[in-house]
Amino acid sequence: MTRTWMKLGLAVLLISAAVRVSAAPPESAPSPPQRPRIGLVLSGGGALGLAHVGVIKVLEELHVPVDCVAGTSMGAIVGGLYAAGYSPEELEQLATTLPWREILLDRPDRRHLPYRRKMDDLTYLTRWEMGFSDGRLRMPPSMIAGQRLGVELRVLGLRAAGITDFDELPLPFRAVAADLDTGEVVVLGSGDLATALRASMAVPGVFAPTEVNGRVLVDGGVVANLPVETARAMGADIIIAIDVGVPLASQQRPDSIAGILSRTSSFLTRLNVEHVLPGVDILIRPELREWKLLDFHGAAKILPRGADAARKQIEALRALSVGEDAWKAYLRRQRRTAPALRLASVSADPGPGLEANTVSKKVHSQPGHELDTPTARGDLKRLWELGEFVTTDFTLVPEGDAWSLRFTGRSKPWGPNYLRFGLAVATDLEGESQFDTQAALTMTRLNRWGAELKTAVQVGQSPGAQAELYQPLTTSRIPFLATGASFSQVKTQIPIDASTEQYRFWVQRLTLDAGLALGRYGELRAGIRRDSTNGRAQGENADDLPQFDRSDGGLRLNLTIDQIDSVNFPRNGLLAFVDLFEAKTSLGADIPYERLDFNVVLAGTHRRHTLVGILHGGSALGGTLPPSERLHLGGLFSLSGLPRGEVSGSYGGVATLIYFFRLGRLPNFGEGIYVGASLEAGNLWETQDQVSRHDLLWSYAIVFGADTFLGPVYFAHGVNSGGKDSFYLLLGRTF
Repeated sequence: MTRTWMKLGLAVLLISAAVRVSAAPPESAPSPPQRPRIGLVLSGGGALGLAHVGVIKVLEELHVPVDCVAGTSMGAIVGGLYAAGYSPEELEQLATTLPWREILLDRPDRRHLPYRRKMDDLTYLTRWEMGFSDGRLRMPPSMIAGQRLGVELRVLGLRAAGITDFDELPLPFRAVAADLDTGEVVVLGSGDLATALRASMAVPGVFAPTEVNGRVLVDGGVVANLPVETARAMGADIIIAIDVGVPLASQQRPDSIAGILSRTSSFLTRLNVEHVLPGVDILIRPELREWKLLDFHGAAKILPRGADAARKQIEALRALSVGEDAWKAYLRRQRRTAPALRLASVSADPGPGLEANTVSKKVHSQPGHELDTPTARGDLKRLWELGEFVTTDFTLVPEGDAWSLRFTGRSKPWGPNYLRFGLAVATDLEGESQFDTQAALTMTRLNRWGAELKTAVQVGQSPGAQAELYQPLTTSRIPFLATGASFSQVKTQIPIDASTEQYRFWVQRLTLDAGLALGRYGELRAGIRRDSTNGRAQGENADDLPQFDRSDGGLRLNLTIDQIDSVNFPRNGLLAFVDLFEAKTSLGADIPYERLDFNVVLAGTHRRHTLVGILHGGSALGGTLPPSERLHLGGLFSLSGLPRGEVSGSYGGVATLIYFFRLGRLPNFGEGIYVGASLEAGNLWETQDQVSRHDLLWSYAIVFGADTFLGPVYFAHGVNSGGKDSFYLLLGRTF
């Protein structure tokens, strides 16, 4: 019996086992191993960061997919655009064709500025301005406002239109910046892509800081120039890092003050890079020692250095490559083009102190159409060229199935009162010299129609002071009234009997004008002028020479056309000035007379060759001019072989033709260095009947010049047809 139950139990166990085996699911095939998540980390480095593009080209040649991107400064720009859908070929074209010098100079074409913003250029004031308000000076926050860079990033970032979470880009992306107030690392993973790239590139002191969510951000290089930890936080298993900097241990020892300061400022950046290098799986370090941070002109040679460095790691990179099907799927995910953006509305914010019409008439983008990139660029450019904003920008906000386009301008934080300084030094290297310095304060936006008060003071050998209140009469800012007062002292040569004597004149002047502003082209004005003049001889026998005291009152008509690109070394454009004054006894003049003055500068350039033509002179229009009103010639480009003011009279002028060859550019933010020659012909006569081409005086000059941040510098030697010659060392305007 017992044996029977044992057999029955064993049978049950076998049956149960059989049932369990038959019920068990068949063994599944092993799943393919998941490939590691690859993070691409791109360092900052200015122009050196263009080498990142060469590395990305090699990654794509080897079919190495990237799963996430983190970058700082230029690394953020290259990485952000790649993450937004740009191909390596598109990035290469951008790197080699963008106008990097114009982006760095960041100045509008002078010819397009309103004439009111050009006026100070016509004196020897430098272009650098400061603000003055609340009793203290205010400095601009950087050398470069970043307008041109911001516009490029805004347009390039349109491929990410509508994406505010950077994880939703074709490749997840992070840009790294630094908080200017706290020094903290700020990782930007959402918001506006163009703004994030601009913030990460805001090199302190070079580009203006960027405000994001209430935080003032600057270039992330000072805190995390190679953001390896950021990529790890995005889930990267393998880090491919591109470091375009030079290790501290291998940097050449500096041998100048500038080199020492540069090395000192790079310590923080370099140390934070070397701190994270142990966490890098594949390090690519292009050889870029021969280029500097601002050498964007070397883009075509910098890019291949990145590719060369990547190929040195080809075996490690090849291990990360994927098959053809997986690579095609990657490209479908990564490549993206800018979406069509239909505009539901277009608006322009004038900001404080400006009429809406002043801004809106500069915007040509229209609702009901798709956003046109060239038109939007032009809108930003025209708004910037108003001279009222330090930068301009636009934003796109979804509005139903379309978009709302809004243009904005950021007012100059150091305005609206602007202070500029100037310096003029002249010597003939034979004991005659002149020194003058000037300061001008322009108070703008005094009312909603754009009233301005401009005051200037000059000290030196030609002291003076002036003030003008300028009031537009409508929101169009075309008709205006202007009233002014000035005081000046000038030295001039006066013929007395058979000799020429040195006189100093003190002139006090009041003016009241009505006029028309011709936009960026110039202005036309007419009005009343009242002068009080006192002239005294200078020198040992001054007491024996006559005095010239008189009053002038009369009508004036002035036309100015200013379409020259530079008043230092003109390369293109026209500058013309014509002034007619009629002194009338009925308006307080002691002596009735008429005086016409004209000055025309025309310039054209082909490559490095520039021709400048100048026509300068005047006329008494049938009579003779009072002693203090006489015309004078002499000095550089005005019969260069003669001392300044050597020739005087009531009729005539000088025609000058100048050739300049641009040898090169001054370093970084400087302008050109030139060598040239001039040919001049002219004279002045006492009466209209004496005017004759047979009496023309001829001069020529050899010139070396440089356009510096203080103004133009000239060293020249002029020779006159009569055998006289003069040397010149000048700082200041001559045209």
